[in-house]
This record gives sequence, structure tokens and C-alpha cells, in this order.
Amino acid sequence: MKRFGIVWVVLLAFFLNFVRLEQEGLANLYYAAGVKSMLMNWHNFFFVSSDPGGFITIDKPPLGFWLQTLSAKIFGFHGWSIILPQALGGVISVYLIYVLVKRYHGEWAGLISALVLALTPIFVAASRNNTIDVLLVTTLLLAVLVFLQAAEAMNFKKLLLAFFLIGVGFNIKSLEAFMILPTFYITYLLVQHGRYKTKAVHLLFATLVLITSSLPWFLIVDSFSPQNRPYVGSSETNSEFELATGYNGLGHFLGYGIKTPGRSGQAPNPNRQRLQNATPQGGETGSPGLFRLVNHQMGGQISWLLPFALIGILISLYQFKRQALPEKNRIKMIFWGFWLIPEVIFFSIAQGTHRYYLVMMAPAIAALVGITYVTFAKWIISEGKRRYLLPVALFVNTAVQLWIIAGYTEWRSWILALDLGIGLLALLLLLWQANRKWNYRYHHTIMTMGVISLLLAPFAWSLTPMLYGSGNSAFPFAGPDLYTQLQKGNTPGGMPSLSNRFTIATGKLEAFLMSHRSGEKYIVAVPNAHMASSIILGTGEPVITYGGFMGSEKILDAEKLENLVARNHVHYFIITSNSSQQPEVNEWVTTHGTLVPDEEWQDSSNQETINNAPNSPRKMTMQLYACHP
Repeated sequence: MKRFGIVWVVLLAFFLNFVRLEQEGLANLYYAAGVKSMLMNWHNFFFVSSDPGGFITIDKPPLGFWLQTLSAKIFGFHGWSIILPQALGGVISVYLIYVLVKRYHGEWAGLISALVLALTPIFVAASRNNTIDVLLVTTLLLAVLVFLQAAEAMNFKKLLLAFFLIGVGFNIKSLEAFMILPTFYITYLLVQHGRYKTKAVHLLFATLVLITSSLPWFLIVDSFSPQNRPYVGSSETNSEFELATGYNGLGHFLGYGIKTPGRSGQAPNPNRQRLQNATPQGGETGSPGLFRLVNHQMGGQISWLLPFALIGILISLYQFKRQALPEKNRIKMIFWGFWLIPEVIFFSIAQGTHRYYLVMMAPAIAALVGITYVTFAKWIISEGKRRYLLPVALFVNTAVQLWIIAGYTEWRSWILALDLGIGLLALLLLLWQANRKWNYRYHHTIMTMGVISLLLAPFAWSLTPMLYGSGNSAFPFAGPDLYTQLQKGNTPGGMPSLSNRFTIATGKLEAFLMSHRSGEKYIVAVPNAHMASSIILGTGEPVITYGGFMGSEKILDAEKLENLVARNHVHYFIITSNSSQQPEVNEWVTTHGTLVPDEEWQDSSNQETINNAPNSPRKMTMQLYACHP
């Protein structure tokens, strides 16, 4: 059984990540439209253009979307083909965590860790989506695999390779990749062999390698004249480097990007409202605070086994102080602890975060649970008070799981009783084992019952993305809310889906634009990526997104608008009544353009869709103007 255990765990991960994958459709339409655009030419591919005309980029680094584009090139442009790299990344990550933990803590610890990662609900949901965080996790686990060997043997070359791989991760999700850096530095410095001066020199060179592998693409893009490349979406200075460190860096911690000077004094930040809208009060992630990770929105995604992992960290620190563990085991426990703790703090207080970002915590929790459980299982048949650690840890963790379940009225009628019953049974068996009331030949059976009690609830949660889809196409999550919201006919989750937020029925519009096209480069200019993505996916034609992702970016002014029209680049503009976002564009278009009657291009359901969209202004209207030279 143990010999082939990892095969069954990997098959389980494959099952959760791939079965019914087609139901996800194109998932995040913004990213899907970008991949379709990148398939068209090398210029779009290199700059990660979000539209076929190369007007504006996707607001993320290139590597994850390059992999999606490669998959779509091989298998054709389908929803499943652009999700394929993430689904495979999830399965590979499960195997990597098994290898990492098994190497230093044994087969059973590796198997439990792999099983925990495979059954982490948000990890399953993100693996079934075209968001790129799972690819980052896979890359970082490869870096960890090399780094732990480097730390164990003070291997300079492997240390450089590990930091190089973190730099590769930077090209997937910017500063999110660097969240793992503190544990690399601390672990390498704490290894007992080698002088601190030597280790400091090693880390200095490794940091130089990290910078070298992180920045080339960003610096190359910024070196191009803005006229010869797309505008950098969601940036404030049309700079990839500023985007990586601003909105995609500190912006997600503070809730908005870094302010930069505008034409007159300090310009308002267009991303501030975007990130504030992304985490409404009680919305997708709930309010920041000490218990945020066990609230209704986030608890069921990642925190089922967080108490067990934290108890493992406390015990490992005690063992480290007493020097009661072999050095290599101490180092590895410290490593996973310093991975988890900073991220627990970050996700508890960050202002601009999404639930699928929580996949960054999943490997550390999985590793710590596997290591801790096996360690406590050995101690339960030993002398002293430590034999009660496993029952205590199980009791605390079960209490937190019951707290999370109690918040879901749809499921608590059955899963609460089931989890409580199995948890109590496992707890009694462990106490009897600790008091030696049972023969030790039942030890493995009792330990297995303990694992089942811990993983029952996350297993049920992990099934929901496969059964009901990952819910919000732009911000995937798992749990009973998927079923409940779908039954009500609503978009699941605390946020509207990217594909539903301002989505309009574009069939009639597309037909109008294509029939009235007269050689212009772009068939239409629209205020935000939500409108643009649907039109791009429907026609494959270039579309100008003059307001960026959420419509608030100041990309075009009157002079640029007049130049675009005069050069026959675009004739048609969609504007909305929300003039506070793009007043200059609205004023120029209404002054120089001719209003196209709604009945010629707009489906009757469009206005109702926009007016009823969550967070949309009341009575917001949408108009199409024709602007000719």
C-alpha cells in the first residue's frame, strides 16, 4: 500500500484537476482574449498583448501566458487547452511536495503532505482556471527542491540555481514569487556547518543571480519606445517594472498602487478603486484582521489544517531549542515554518488580495501537516506527556474545522455531524492508543482514522469545483457557495465574475462593426477589458481598451484620439455615462462623433445587464458613436 501510495495520490490530484474541465469554458475572459491575441503574431506574444492590435498588455508578467499560448498553439484555442498548464502544474506540485518531504522525513510524511496539497480546496479551484498562481507554486517547489539540497551540503551551484528559479517565478507573478525569499535566506544562514561569512557571500551572489533572472524581460520592454509597443496595462507610468513593484507588488498589500505625479500635482491612482472594489467589506475575502483566515470567505479555502501546521511549528521550535532533532530535520522544519508564518501575516492584513492567492500557503501547510502528523504518531507510543500531542492537535484542529463548517447553512446539516462524529471517534482512539489501552498492532489503523478525520471536510470542499465549476471565472474558489449560488442563478462568490461584471450580448454589436468596417485597424474602442474581451473572443479583431482593465486608466487624451481617427485606426467608440472615469474621452467623442441608434447595434438585454450588474452605477447607459476624420 505504502509503496504505491503516491500513485494513488497523484491519480486523485489528476481526477480533481481534470475531470469535467470543459465546464470551465474560457474561464477568465480577459486572460483568454490575451492568449488568443498572442497566438496571432510574435509582437503580441512577446509583449503579452491583451488585444490583437497590440494596444495594451495583460497586467501580469509573460511566462505563465506564454505557456498557455504554447498549449493553445499545440492543441488549438479551447478553454481546456489554456487551463491545461495550470491543471498539470497542480498535479506536478503534488508530486514535488511528496518528494521534498519524503527525502527528509520519510515515506508516510511525504504521502500525507501530498494528500493534503491535493485536497486543498483553493488549490484545486485555481488549478482548474487560467489564473497563473499554480504555475508559480510549481516553479517555487522546484526551487525548494534544489535549495534544500544546497542548504544541506552548502552547495554553491545549487544555491544559484534555486535563486535563478525564483527569478523565473518573478516572470510568472511578479513580487508574489519573492514572498518565499525570507525562508531561503534564514534557512541558509542557520545551517550549522560553514562560516557565516561564507554563507553571506554565497547569498550575495545568489541574489545577483536572482536579479539577473528576474528583470531582463521587464527592462527590455521598458527600453522600447511607447510608440513601438503596447501600453502597459494597469501601470501608472507605462512601465512593466513599475507595474511589477507597484500594483502587482505593494499595491496588493496596501490596497492600491503607488501614487505618481500627474500633470498637475499628484494624480489620483486609477488602481486604488480597482483594488478596493476587489475586496469589498464582507466580500470576496472579508475584512483584514487576526481571524481573517478562518472567516466565511477564506476559511474553507485554505485553513482546514492550518491549526495543525501551526502546532507543528511551535513544537519544532521547542525541539530546535533543545536540539532534540537531527540537524537536517531541524533545518527543513524551520524552512517550512518560515514559509508559512509570513504568509499567514500577509493574508491576514493585506488590503488587496483574492482568495486564489492563498495557493501560496498550500505547500507549507501540506508539508508541515505531513511532518507533524508522522512525528506525533511516533510519539504517541512513547513515554512522557508528548504522547498526548497528537490527540490535542487533532482536537484543536477539529474544533476549527467545525467552526468553518458551521458558517455554511447549506452543508452543516450533514457534514457538521459527519465531521464531528469521525473526529470524536478518531480522538477517542488516539487517547486509548496514548494510554496503551489498545494493542500496538492497531497503531496504523488508528493513525489512518486520524488522517481521515482531518481530511474529510477539505475533501468534500475540493470536490465542488469539479462538480459545479470553479465559480467566479476571474476569481476562482471552492465550497458549498458554488452550489448555492448556481441554484439561485447568480454568479458565485463575493465578487461578480469578470465575464459577467459588464458583459454585454455582443453578437449584434459584432455584426454591426464587421459590416461597417472600412479598413480601420481597430473595429471599436471600448472603456474596459470586460467589454473588449468578449468582442475579441467573438471576432478575433483588434479592439482598443482606452480605459484599461477597469476603465479608469488615463491612456488616451484628445490629441491621441484625434490622431487615431485621422489615421483611420478607429472609427467607432463605446462610451458609458460613467464620465467620471474617462471625462476627456467622453467629451471628445460626443463632440466629434455621431451617435449610432441603439436599435442598430445593441441587444435589448444589454442595458438591463449593465444596470443590474453588482457595483455598477445606477442608470448607467452605454452609447456607440461613429467618429470619422
